[in-house]
Amino acid sequence: MAGKGSNIAGRLRKSAVFYAAIAIACWSTVATAFKWALADLSPALMLLIATTSAIATLFLLLYAGRKRGDFLSVPWQAWKRAAFLGFVNPFLYYLILFKAYSLLPAQVAQALNMIWPLILVLLSIPILGQKIGWMGILAMVISFTGALFIALQGDPLSLFRGEVSIKNPWGVALAMGSAILWAIYFLLNMKNKLPDDISLFLNFLFAWLYISLFILFGNLFREHGGGRTLHDISLKSVLSAIYIGIFEMAVPFIIWLKALRLAKNTAVVSSLIYIFPFISLILIHYILGEPIFPSTVTGLILIIGGVLLSRVPVRET
Repeated sequence: MAGKGSNIAGRLRKSAVFYAAIAIACWSTVATAFKWALADLSPALMLLIATTSAIATLFLLLYAGRKRGDFLSVPWQAWKRAAFLGFVNPFLYYLILFKAYSLLPAQVAQALNMIWPLILVLLSIPILGQKIGWMGILAMVISFTGALFIALQGDPLSLFRGEVSIKNPWGVALAMGSAILWAIYFLLNMKNKLPDDISLFLNFLFAWLYISLFILFGNLFREHGGGRTLHDISLKSVLSAIYIGIFEMAVPFIIWLKALRLAKNTAVVSSLIYIFPFISLILIHYILGEPIFPSTVTGLILIIGGVLLSRVPVRET
């Protein structure tokens, strides 16, 4: 019996790693897809297309899992909560993130967004009443130093010359802002009582409504003749936005949650997620043709090193 139990545990561990690997593979490609989509689409239109494809994908997944009617029995309070969470993420989070990607090299926007676990630790102090020790402070110093290296975009030595100049500070602020929003969403979602897939589906429904209204009112107040026409939008950009909805917003989250459920040690599986930024850098270089700054690699190592150093479970008070 003991041998049989160990075999089952081994299979579960392998399944957890397998599902985690699929999710990581999906997330590794999206920085490249962001840039392809933004070549012809505004961040708002890109988000509309992506949320539409995410909703369709999540509905099919719910249908396949025989949960298609479950969201109809969701209590009213959960609908109101989903309306608020959907505003934070996907609507506001992705709108800001896509804008950051439109202003910055993909490698910079992606790396700066990885600072969110440290933001989560900072927010947990006033919100959850957690205390931070000297190790946590050291982790933050290391990670935020890495973020500064990345923001300097290839010239970290300017720190020592006293000539610190952050290229495109607005883009850097947006990328960091998206990290703050994701950390806020993570904290708000901790008390969510709904199943993760149903909760995600409802959030995207409300986000689709918000982005549709955003685009509608934006067009009403825009001067006549402004903006791109349908003839200016390439099929490649539209397909990239659809791909983002499926393989950034919908499928990998469901697969990742499944990996965590199957894992015997969730901390080990969770740590695997920090592989994807480095895989993504390879794709950014060879597909988008971006020269990878040594400062980006150094900064990313510092950020992830600091995050791993600060790994303390967030508990509710």
